[in-house]
Amino acid sequence: MIKYIVIGIICVVVLLLCLFFAIANFSGENYFNNLAKTQRIRNSSGLSTQEFVDEINKKHFSSKLKLALCKQYEDHYSNGVVAISEQTMQSNSLASLATIAHEIGHARQDFRGRKLKRLFKLRKVERIFSLFVLPMLIAGAILAAISVFGTLENQILLWIGIALVGIGIFNFFFVIYEKFQEIKIEKEASLFAIVYLKEFLYEDEIAVCKEFLDSARLTYWSDLFKTLLSWTFLTKRNKRRY
Repeated sequence: MIKYIVIGIICVVVLLLCLFFAIANFSGENYFNNLAKTQRIRNSSGLSTQEFVDEINKKHFSSKLKLALCKQYEDHYSNGVVAISEQTMQSNSLASLATIAHEIGHARQDFRGRKLKRLFKLRKVERIFSLFVLPMLIAGAILAAISVFGTLENQILLWIGIALVGIGIFNFFFVIYEKFQEIKIEKEASLFAIVYLKEFLYEDEIAVCKEFLDSARLTYWSDLFKTLLSWTFLTKRNKRRY
C-alpha cells in the first residue's frame, strides 16, 4: 500500500513539474500567437484606442490621466501617465483596446489606493534580492562542505555557511512572494479592464479580450515557475507581456 502511495506521489510531482516547465517555456510563445490573432480582430463599432482612452479618462478619471507616446509593445502605466505606442493608439483592434484597458486598470489601482506603489517598491527590492539567491546558496554550501574536516576554523566556516544558505533561502522566498503579489495586481487590473471594455464592446468581443488578457497574465505565472525551477537551468526567458 505504501509503495503505491509513494509511486502516486512521484507521478503527481512529475506531472506538476511537466506542467510548470510547459508554462515557463511556452507562455511567451502562446501570448504572441494570441496577440497576433487578436490584433486582426477589429471591434464592431470601429472605436479607436484614442477614442476609448478619451472616453474612459473623462468618465472615470475626470480627465486627470495623462497620455504619452512609447515604443511599440512597451505600453504601460506609471505615476498618472498611460504610455501608448503610436501603433496601439491608431489601432481599433481588440488587442489594442484590451492592452490599454489593462493599463487603465493599473491607473484605477493607483488612483484608489497604494497597492500599485507598494508593488513598485517591492519589485525594486526583489530585483536586488534575486541577484543573490544562487550566490548565497552556492557560497554557503561550499563553506559548509569545507567545515566537514572539523577544525575550529572549519566550525566557524560551518556557521557562516549556514548563515549564507539561510539568507539565500530568505531571498528566494521573498522573490516568490513578490511574484505572487505581482500576479494578484495584474489579475485585478485585467478585471478592471473588462469592466471598462464592457461599456463599448459586445459579449463575443469581451470573450476574445478575456482570452487575450489571460494569455498575457500567464506570462507572470511563467516568471513564478521559472523562479521555482531556476536550479534546473532548463527554462527560457519570456519575450514580452502587457
